[in-house]
Amino acid sequence: MIMLRVSGCALFGVLAACAPVGPDYEVPSMELPASFSQDGVKWRRQSPDSLPVPRAWWELFGDRGLNELVGRSLEKNQEIAAAAARLQQAREISSATRSFYFPAVDAGIAAERTKFRFRGPGGGPSTLNNFTVPLDFRYEIDVWGKVRRQVEAATATEKSTEELLNAVRLSIAGDVAQTYWALRAVDADRAVLARTVEIRRRALDLLGKRRDAGSISGLDFARAETEVATAEADRIRLDQSRAELVNALAVLTGSAASGSRVAEKTDLPKPPSIPVSVPSGLLRQRPDIRAAERNVAAANAEIGVATAAFFPEFVIDASTGFDTTVASSLFNASALVWSLGASAMTPVSSLRYLAAQRRAVIAAHEVASAEYRQTVLESIREVEDALQATVILKQRQAAQDQALAAARKTFDLSVKRFNQGLVSFLDVVDAERTRLDAERAANAIRAERLAIAVSLAKAVGGEW
Repeated sequence: MIMLRVSGCALFGVLAACAPVGPDYEVPSMELPASFSQDGVKWRRQSPDSLPVPRAWWELFGDRGLNELVGRSLEKNQEIAAAAARLQQAREISSATRSFYFPAVDAGIAAERTKFRFRGPGGGPSTLNNFTVPLDFRYEIDVWGKVRRQVEAATATEKSTEELLNAVRLSIAGDVAQTYWALRAVDADRAVLARTVEIRRRALDLLGKRRDAGSISGLDFARAETEVATAEADRIRLDQSRAELVNALAVLTGSAASGSRVAEKTDLPKPPSIPVSVPSGLLRQRPDIRAAERNVAAANAEIGVATAAFFPEFVIDASTGFDTTVASSLFNASALVWSLGASAMTPVSSLRYLAAQRRAVIAAHEVASAEYRQTVLESIREVEDALQATVILKQRQAAQDQALAAARKTFDLSVKRFNQGLVSFLDVVDAERTRLDAERAANAIRAERLAIAVSLAKAVGGEW
């Protein structure tokens, strides 16, 4: 570094007014569609008056149990706690970076006793005391905007971390809702199988009487026994699935899985209507997109920091305090000392290193920009997937409901024809199996529609 002395401080005030070096931030440009579409249907933002105004998106489902679980998870989930701690860390770093705007002032106190020997005529040992109370001042004038860019980067990083916390909260709430509806689907299936076991047991009792009377063969009775045992085995298997889902909800809500309980509830409601934004609105709603955009802003500011390193540093140094050899006169006016100076230093031998550093931060900015664009594209894909699934599943449910109605009718007719001796019990078994499969398929589609509604709420950022 080459040391340059500056005769006065007036020049520093003029230089400090310079605009910061490096590029000013611009949001990465992207070509986005004007609206979402599915089978020619345009999905655009509704007017504010037509939108529901829930306290949170999960309340659109109108399920008290879900509301309680999500509320508990937002309060006690450990992933959210970790993200909140990271946000606090980012805020403290941002606050520390702002301290660069102010001078560095150091104060101290020192006492020293030195024994030395004079050489030459009359020389001999001597002892010297020295007492000092220094106060040092150093201030680097932000001529090229390095500090401003550092603060800009730290502020953007803080905001990105805040949005990542929002993204974690949205993700955890979505995971709770997805798991909750999977649990409700299991409960609905367990209820169907419980009714099936009851029906099959009544049929088994009736067939046992007929067998004893000699009106049916032992084969039909054995088939009925098999059907009862099969339904019971299926119901027991669902007990395991239910236990696993309850345990998953316990972890999501920040509790130990041991002893966790969730009340059984067998109904699967109709999914709510989720308002959908146009893509430009989506960019403002999703916290992961906002976090990615702030990462680009931070990377852009780092380019300014790296650029400022090429320019001279302008520093004001001052020092004052008390310096004396007698402790009793330490704070006398005669002990007062001071110095004041200014300097400028510019890099010479490290230019290649600084150039490489700047190219590195430019590459980091390109990485952040690409990640931002990828996040946007993935977000739009998630919305489109959820919209398409919403339409398709609604059609599937309508078709499955028809199939279920037909299966129930077929089962009722087969029972009547069997009682009339027109068909074998095997026909009744086949019809009953078809009815059971149709009921479980209908439950699965209802649960999937609820899960897709959750996915759509998450995809549009969980707010409107």
